[in-house]
Amino acid sequence: MAYANVTLEHPKTGELKFAPMGVSWTSLCLCPCPAIYRKDWRACAYMIPLTILTLGLSNIFFCFTYNKIYLNNLKKKGFVEKVIGASHVKRSEF
Repeated sequence: MAYANVTLEHPKTGELKFAPMGVSWTSLCLCPCPAIYRKDWRACAYMIPLTILTLGLSNIFFCFTYNKIYLNNLKKKGFVEKVIGASHVKRSEF
C-alpha cells in the first residue's frame, strides 16, 4: 500500500496531481489499470507489452516501481512538488 502522497502542481496551469509513494498493489493485480486511470500513457505503453510478453511476471517489477515511474513522468511534464498546510513546520536540524 502506498504510504504517502506527494502533491504536485504545474506552475503554468495550476493543475494539481497527487502521486502516491510506496508499493502499488493495484499494479501487481491489475497491471496497466492504474496507469490508464491516471492517464499516464507513457508508462501504459510499456506496461501492456511487457505484461503480455512475460505472461504477467513483469507485474511483480511494476508493483515496486510504478509509483516512482509515475512521479518521474509528472516531473518531466513540468510539475513541481508543493507543500500544503506546513507553513508552521520549522526546518529539521538532522
